[in-house]
Amino acid sequence: MMLSKNLKYLRAQKGISQREIAADLTITRARYAKYEEALSEPPIEVLLKLCQYHQISIDTLITVDLKNLDQKTELIENS
Repeated sequence: MMLSKNLKYLRAQKGISQREIAADLTITRARYAKYEEALSEPPIEVLLKLCQYHQISIDTLITVDLKNLDQKTELIENS
């Protein structure tokens, strides 16, 4: 599952801290960090909030390597 990797990538793309995103989602920074470190999986209600926050589908968030997808898209656009 790509969830933890994608959460790190999306947060980095927005240039925000774990503390900021956790506050926006009304969860603790420690709890959010566990999702990014793949030490815990978010319950469905948090997963839905994450998807709304990042404006992305659950399917994409958990199954697609977004960093790799962006790199491939950039290569295509630059060729």
